[in-house]
Amino acid sequence: MYFFNLKALLLDLKHNNVTERESALYVLIPIILMMLYSYYLQQTDSLESLANNVIIIINFIILFIVNGGNNGKNFLIKYFSLSWVVGWRVAIFYLIPFTFVFFGLMYFVFPDYLKHDTHGLLIFGIAFEVFYLFFMIKAFRATLQKVVIAYD
Repeated sequence: MYFFNLKALLLDLKHNNVTERESALYVLIPIILMMLYSYYLQQTDSLESLANNVIIIINFIILFIVNGGNNGKNFLIKYFSLSWVVGWRVAIFYLIPFTFVFFGLMYFVFPDYLKHDTHGLLIFGIAFEVFYLFFMIKAFRATLQKVVIAYD
């Protein structure tokens, strides 16, 4: 199971070397983490929840189409394994720096708005999903190429 090595995962997916056990782990571990997260999560805004659910469904459909739609192969294995690795990479390399910039701007530009902010987190979540979708599309396309490109 990979955490950050996207190039090795792309090669394994391309050559169908992801085992059933690994596939199950790529599904099970995020589900367990989401369950633990939701247990400690405070009540979220209904607009935020609705927007997140719609974005997740749209991302899923877009990635299904990028994979070849009905003619695609191994979509769920690709989806869950790439979601895990790309999710970690996006969270660490893009989300953390974006967090500092976003909240830094909010603090200096709109300091009073932060106290009553409900839409800032919605914008923040949408920005994460856009970054995530961009890199997932790039990874899905890499699995469809005859030669796996160097992916950094």
